[in-house]
Amino acid sequence: MTKKMSKVSIIDHLFDKCKIKYSYDNNLDNESQIISSSHCTMLEGVDFDLTFNPLTHLGYKSVIKSLGPLYAKEFTPIFSSIIISIPTKLSLSNIEELWTGISKAFEDHSVDSVNLDLQPSNNILSISITTQGKQEKERFVQKPKCVSGDLICVSSSLGAAYIGAQILHREKRVFLESNIQPKLDNYKDILRFYLSPTIDKELFNILKKTDLSCSYGVFNRDGLADSIKLICNNNSLGAKIFANRIPIAQYTSQVAQELNLDPLTAAFNGGEDYNFIFTFPLSQSQRVIKELPQLDIIGHTCDIDSGVKLISPDGSELELKAQAWDY
Repeated sequence: MTKKMSKVSIIDHLFDKCKIKYSYDNNLDNESQIISSSHCTMLEGVDFDLTFNPLTHLGYKSVIKSLGPLYAKEFTPIFSSIIISIPTKLSLSNIEELWTGISKAFEDHSVDSVNLDLQPSNNILSISITTQGKQEKERFVQKPKCVSGDLICVSSSLGAAYIGAQILHREKRVFLESNIQPKLDNYKDILRFYLSPTIDKELFNILKKTDLSCSYGVFNRDGLADSIKLICNNNSLGAKIFANRIPIAQYTSQVAQELNLDPLTAAFNGGEDYNFIFTFPLSQSQRVIKELPQLDIIGHTCDIDSGVKLISPDGSELELKAQAWDY
């Protein structure tokens, strides 16, 4: 860092520049609420590349990654603890950029109590976030059990984040090999899914205002196949997912074709779409369709002996395998 400041001074400086407050604990009412937590770590060289991940976007994305699992379980996030390991290559202004994204994400999701610690790092930037959330006990105990026949729904289109990442890696390779500047103007729509994902809070506002409640929810960080497997494993169920019902945006398909990639493979095994996979009781199907139009029904759960299958348009069944995020 070019400007010498103590850790305490930097933390005070960062909180002076935002609306959230520094806090040591959550101060939650455990008598009337159920408490849950979520943890994520972002490692430079593994989860992000500072060549093309702007620090402000990276900070925002890191918080979204931590909040998502709580939202998936219908918990309201209210307290977060962050540890940032800062390499010597980052200046104070770089830290401010990162914090701008972090604090903006917390402000957008009404998390106003945050604990922050800064640690030195010789080589890489890492961001570790643990977030706690609450849910009223009454709603928690009334949550339906996930059973065979439940609808499986996804909250937005799939595969765009992985395809966007491939574009960025391609342009980086071209630049390193031939010093040609990246050409990204035609890819802005798809790049935002990878660089600056968001969470649709309106979906959860609707759930709170009604007696609709998902029987299970997963934050989709490692691809649709991994999320479906997680739902099935945690509920001792199988599933049938219909290939022709997977929501894939037209621009995702177009860019995937340019890269000679299968958009369906990107949806199932890409990752970092940062959307939600929910199951709902079959009895709620008409209400889900009417009151939650942002959800796409892509399949249903079944008994565990039926396995986890992808149903092709011609009706053939394929074993669904989760390969996760891979370059």
